[in-house]
Amino acid sequence: MKKAFTFLLIVLSFLWGMAPVQAAGSKGKILVAASGRDKMTLKDGSSMNVGFFLNELAVPSIYLAERGYEIVLATPEGEKPAMDDSSDDKKFFGGSEGKRASARAFVNGLTPISFRKALNHLDEYQAIFIPGGHAPMTDLMQNRELGMMLRYFHETGKPTAMICHGTVAALAALPQSSAYRKALTDGDFSKAAKASKGWIYRGYHMTVLSDAEEWPGELRKGTEMPFHVEQVLEIAGGYMEEGALYRSHVVKDRELITGQNPASDMALAKALAEALDKRQDSY
Repeated sequence: MKKAFTFLLIVLSFLWGMAPVQAAGSKGKILVAASGRDKMTLKDGSSMNVGFFLNELAVPSIYLAERGYEIVLATPEGEKPAMDDSSDDKKFFGGSEGKRASARAFVNGLTPISFRKALNHLDEYQAIFIPGGHAPMTDLMQNRELGMMLRYFHETGKPTAMICHGTVAALAALPQSSAYRKALTDGDFSKAAKASKGWIYRGYHMTVLSDAEEWPGELRKGTEMPFHVEQVLEIAGGYMEEGALYRSHVVKDRELITGQNPASDMALAKALAEALDKRQDSY
């Protein structure tokens, strides 16, 4: 009944042009960290529009909101994150136009805070979640403040969830994250390996959008990404576990929960909710 009522409120808010209503936050807050960029430079020097993937941000967030968690969206400077327009499609919502519209309304109703503000109250958050889209390959993976957040959640054992390209943001926890990214864009993998020392997720099993899932888009564009996320996580010391192409696949290792692609949105949401429940039950 509660789920049905919450869903009805979200739908009505979209129809009435109002901000969507979230379920009352009774279990605590979830920090959703998104990129502030809308452009990314490709291998040949051209640029492409980037942003968050709608279902990857909305589906897990709505699922957790319905279960009593307050969703707090944060971006580097508190700016409104750009959406990848290609993700605003009902095909990512089981063909349902209603679910797509509800997801868009829910996200539009979130007011971002800055990473600095989030850092000042990290103890208030039960988990951190980073959605995908190509945007995390730009700023998030080298953001010092995000690195501090990730190290906090790592040290406290609080759940850390990432999906699709969002997993590359785990590299923000590198002591030399900016140097690591520069080495990657320069194509100097030896230098990148040296800059990967001290990563808190070295030896973790994880997943991310596979190279095989990235290549078709590169072929359509006629150029490559600045680097491939599967490869760069592996160079840093992650054990990559890839499932079937375009199918749901989630990997959990200690506090880290990762999803491979857009199809993994609900499985990731359920895995995160389960981790949160287990943590609360342990107290």
